[in-house]
Amino acid sequence: MENSKKKKKKDRKPLFILFAFFAVFGLFIYLISIPSPEENAKKELITAYNKDAVKQVWEKYKLKLHDSESFLLAIRTKLSTMQLTDAEIKDCIGWLPPAPESLNIIVIPDLSNRIDLIPGQIDSDKKTMEAIWNAFESTCKLKKDSHDRLIVDVTDKHQAGGEFEKIANNLRFNLSDHKGKTNRLYFTQELSNQYRNAVNTMYVSAKGKELGADYYRYFRQYLESNLKKPNFFTKYKNKVIILTDGYIEPQDEKAYTKLYGYEKILYPVAKKGDLKDMINKINKHDFNIPSANIDLSNTEILVCEVTERKSGEGRDSIILEAYWKDWLYRMAAKDVVFYERQKASAATIETIKKFISS
Repeated sequence: MENSKKKKKKDRKPLFILFAFFAVFGLFIYLISIPSPEENAKKELITAYNKDAVKQVWEKYKLKLHDSESFLLAIRTKLSTMQLTDAEIKDCIGWLPPAPESLNIIVIPDLSNRIDLIPGQIDSDKKTMEAIWNAFESTCKLKKDSHDRLIVDVTDKHQAGGEFEKIANNLRFNLSDHKGKTNRLYFTQELSNQYRNAVNTMYVSAKGKELGADYYRYFRQYLESNLKKPNFFTKYKNKVIILTDGYIEPQDEKAYTKLYGYEKILYPVAKKGDLKDMINKINKHDFNIPSANIDLSNTEILVCEVTERKSGEGRDSIILEAYWKDWLYRMAAKDVVFYERQKASAATIETIKKFISS
C-alpha cells in the first residue's frame, strides 16, 4: 500500500515541476509586459500640449527617473517643439536640471589710430589675442560634444583697410559641428596657426588705414546677433572681450566718452579716485553713453588694454571706467571687468585666463 502511494507521488512530481515552470514563466511574461515608469512618462509626454503639462510629467517622474538621460532628453525635446516666448523658455530652464555649459567668446579689437599712436600697441594687442586663444583652448579642450565658440569681430566692416571680410571666416571657431570626438582633436596646430595668421593679417591691414572704433554703434546694431541665448540643451556663457584704449570717439562723430571741454567738471572728481562719485557726476550732467536696446544679463564683459593719453594721465582712467561701467550695467551686463594696459604681460594673460575660465 505504501509503495503504491509513493509511486503515485512520484508520478505526480513531473506535473508539479511543469506547473511551477508555467507559473514562473507566466509571472515573468506578466512582469516584462508591465510598462516601465519611463515608458509611461514618454506616453504621457505625447499628449502634453503645453509647457505646464510637460512640467507635470517631469514632477511626477523625476524622482524615479532622475538618472535617466533618455527621459530628460525627451522632456527637453518636447519643450523645444513648442512655440514658447523667451520668458517661457527662461521659466522652463529654471525647473529643468542645468544643461551642459558652453562658452561664446566675442573679441572686438579697437583698430582705430590707437594702434599707431600708442608705442608698441600692436605687439601688445597680439599678445593679448594670443592669450585669448590659449585660454579658449585650455578651457574647452577637455570637453566633448560642446558648443563652445570664439569669434573675432570689428566695430566697422571697413576697418582693417576694408580687408576684414576676407579674413573674417578665419577668425570664427565653432565646436558645434565637432561631434562624437574629444575637443582635443579639434585644437590642432594648424588651427592655432590659422588664428595667429588671421590676427596678424588683420593688424597689418589696419595699420595706417584706421577708422574710429564706434562701440556704441556695434552694441546697438551688431552685438545681439553674436550673443547666444541659453536653450533646453545648452547653457551659454557669453564673454565679450574689448581691446581698446577706452576712448569711444567715432571718426567724424561726437565723442561718447566726453572728456575734452569737460575737464573742470570731471577732473576734480577724478582726483579723489572714487568710481561711484564719478558715475554720479556723469549721470548728474547727462554725459552718459546712450543705452543700446540689448539685454546683457547673460553677458560678462572685459574691457582691456585701456591706456590714458598723456594729457589725461592720472585722471582719464577712472573717468573712462565710470563711462564704460555706467553704460554696460545700465544694459544689465552680468559683470564688467575694466583693465588697464600692463607693462607686465603676465598680469594681462592671467586676467584673461581667469575671465574666460570662470
